[in-house]
Amino acid sequence: MSSIFMKTSLPAALLHLSLLGSALAADTPSRPESKTALPAPFWNSKTMENEPVLFIQQADKPVATARLLFRPSGKLKITHPDLTMTYKEGADYLWNPESGQIELTISSRIPFKTAAQMAPPPGSPNTLGGVLFSEGHFFHDLQVQVTYEHEDLFPWKPTPPPHALTRSLQKLRAQKPLKVVALGDSITEGYNASGFSKCAAPPYQPAYPQLVAAILGKRFGAPVTLANFGLAGAKASLGFTQLPKVKAENPDLITIAFGMNHSDKAPDFEETMRKLLAAVQEACPEADVVLVSPMTQKPPGEKFLGYRDALAKLVTTNVAMADVTTPWLEILKRKPFSDLSGNNINHPNDLGHRLYAWIISELFQP
Repeated sequence: MSSIFMKTSLPAALLHLSLLGSALAADTPSRPESKTALPAPFWNSKTMENEPVLFIQQADKPVATARLLFRPSGKLKITHPDLTMTYKEGADYLWNPESGQIELTISSRIPFKTAAQMAPPPGSPNTLGGVLFSEGHFFHDLQVQVTYEHEDLFPWKPTPPPHALTRSLQKLRAQKPLKVVALGDSITEGYNASGFSKCAAPPYQPAYPQLVAAILGKRFGAPVTLANFGLAGAKASLGFTQLPKVKAENPDLITIAFGMNHSDKAPDFEETMRKLLAAVQEACPEADVVLVSPMTQKPPGEKFLGYRDALAKLVTTNVAMADVTTPWLEILKRKPFSDLSGNNINHPNDLGHRLYAWIISELFQP
């Protein structure tokens, strides 16, 4: 897959979050504006906004059902994936308080898949590893968005980093320009965010690196510039070859997000990342670094916990870890993978990209 290089200037005047699609999505300059404002992290709010849900009908059930991350305390609002059309309770769906599930009606307009369709036989179209798979906006178009109030607590919250990212924070707090460089694989490049060029579907939400830049600019009123060097299929070894480009950007903050394409054991991954971190710090000695532990594949596998723990060992002065792995696994205790992924294998959907952005951004507080 080809590399996409994105450089996005983010003056404070353009950082109204309802304009994320047009202000930040430089890989498709003519893309329509995003229709969605970025909500607060769900662990800090009693309103769950635009939770993606893919309804699945089990073989022994008359209708398709879905679960939510929290138990709603009031009425649900369920919209089409493009956030335009609203589905009607009673006509399209019912909330079953006994089962804690949303149930589709027989005549529902809401899309769904059967359990058999989610695990097609070998040789079927749109399959990989025995499960339904597709890039683009195939899964995005199936995942309706649910907004609701609740009283539940999510069993995880990000904790302040033991070593503050002081240099970046000083610039942000002084409202000085901040240059961010993102290194990573296809998730960093933007895959399956609705605003990514190879997906390009309403509401056109940008990928997590652009969201991070927008959040920081909005939070601090500082001009933020982003250079995204994410590349599909990349392993950490790619980072070494990109160091000249990274150095040329003279970044203040570098995010490094690898692991999804690795099969190494955790000690080997740790050694690779340790060497990459040292090389990045040598090339850009004044930059802060955020190491991002990844979401998981389907099935999750133990390696991701090992990778998370390996990255935690590299945290030191001006190096922090953004732990995406732990909350991702907590969500999977409550919801199926098909609600979170943009391809049902190894890419996040819009909620997954928001999760990455929220966790990275939590490292920078006013």
